[in-house]
Amino acid sequence: MKEGCADSATAGVEYPPRGYVSLAEAARWASISKKTLWRYIRQGLPVYQARPRSKVLVRLEDIREFLKRRQAQSVDLGRLVDDVMAKMRG
Repeated sequence: MKEGCADSATAGVEYPPRGYVSLAEAARWASISKKTLWRYIRQGLPVYQARPRSKVLVRLEDIREFLKRRQAQSVDLGRLVDDVMAKMRG
């Protein structure tokens, strides 16, 4: 049966959008615990949930973008040391 089509057995059943996975699959993919994933959700990671108390799903691309935003910018440590030393010398 094609996606989006319904018959009497599946009428009214909501299917998650493509690309969504369970929290267990997402945690395994990201090499993090489900507890950490729940923390990310509380911090704004978008999720899909068809109805209250139903299975929570997440897109792997959303996790990738969430982690990218949280990633620290690279720092030129040598330049920072030079700046501090220059200030100390006067």
